[in-house]
Order: sequence, then structure tokens, then C-alpha cells
Amino acid sequence: MNYEELIPKIAEWAHERKIDEADPRVEFMKMAEELGELSAAYNKKNHAKLVDSIGDLQIALLIFCRLVGVDHKEALNAAYQEIAHRTGMTTPDGVFIKKSDIEKEN
Repeated sequence: MNYEELIPKIAEWAHERKIDEADPRVEFMKMAEELGELSAAYNKKNHAKLVDSIGDLQIALLIFCRLVGVDHKEALNAAYQEIAHRTGMTTPDGVFIKKSDIEKEN
């Protein structure tokens, strides 16, 4: 099943369980829980759990978006448009620092 086919399936799954009527704070906490599991899987180099945790986090995020009235595609597009032409530097350990943050330090 492709990504576009999964989105309505996830919404249907959440609806059948009345998760789409829940307090958004509950789903926010679920995202935090899934992020913790993702961190543990990454730190333990457990690839199968890493894949599972990434999927679970995406599902929780999609449900959260629905609960708070945010179109996840619009949010992703807006974020990309914000970073698309961003300049800066990447440190040797992989941290990207925006040019505007570098200029603030000088």
C-alpha cells in the first residue's frame, strides 16, 4: 500500500476507535511516548524496532494533525518552503546552523 492510500486508512482506524474525538493532549503524549521508543531503538541499534517506532510516530502525528485541524501536507510544504533556500553551515558532527544564527554570534 502506498503512502497516499495509507492516510485514509489511518483516519478510518482512528475513527473506529474514537481516537479522532479524543483530547489532542492525549495524542500529543502518545507522540512523546513514541519518540522515546524511537530514541531507545536508535540507541540500541535495533533496526526492526526503529522502523516500527518511526511508523508509530508518523501515525500519532497524523492523528494529532486531524485533532488540531492541521493539514499535514500543508504543514510539510510550509516547512519545506521555509528551509528550501536556507543557507548556513553544517558542523563536523552534522548539526546545521542557519546563517542568521551564525551572524547573531558575530
